[in-house]
Amino acid sequence: MLFPDSTTDHCKLLIQLLDTCFLIAHASTAFLMYFRVCTVYGMKKVVVLFFGFTWLAVVAGAATPLGAVVGVPDEHTRSCNWVIKHRYVIALPIIDLINDTLILLAIMYKLGMADIRRTTSQISSAWKPTGYSQMYYA
Repeated sequence: MLFPDSTTDHCKLLIQLLDTCFLIAHASTAFLMYFRVCTVYGMKKVVVLFFGFTWLAVVAGAATPLGAVVGVPDEHTRSCNWVIKHRYVIALPIIDLINDTLILLAIMYKLGMADIRRTTSQISSAWKPTGYSQMYYA
């Protein structure tokens, strides 16, 4: 990736700064999703532990560019280019995909089960005899 407006001689520092900002932004976004799923499940211990572990995995995945991506200066334009040194950067989107899918499925399951219970209770209460019918058939 080329940064055409960043004419600097400190490409490595610039890329490390951008990677650090990415790590902080990514970890906070994943933490909001973690907080959301824990709130939906009422802070149950199993949910907090499981999704806490997946949040830590996301943070570890977001930290992969710190060692795998390096900034290299372009001699002619004094711009910075990204160079990928290690291929394990692919762990980031895979971990994100797994974490986001698990959170989506967990929230959908919880809300779906609550809706089924609510609908079932409304149907069963509609078939209960009222005071008038109890008096009429008694």
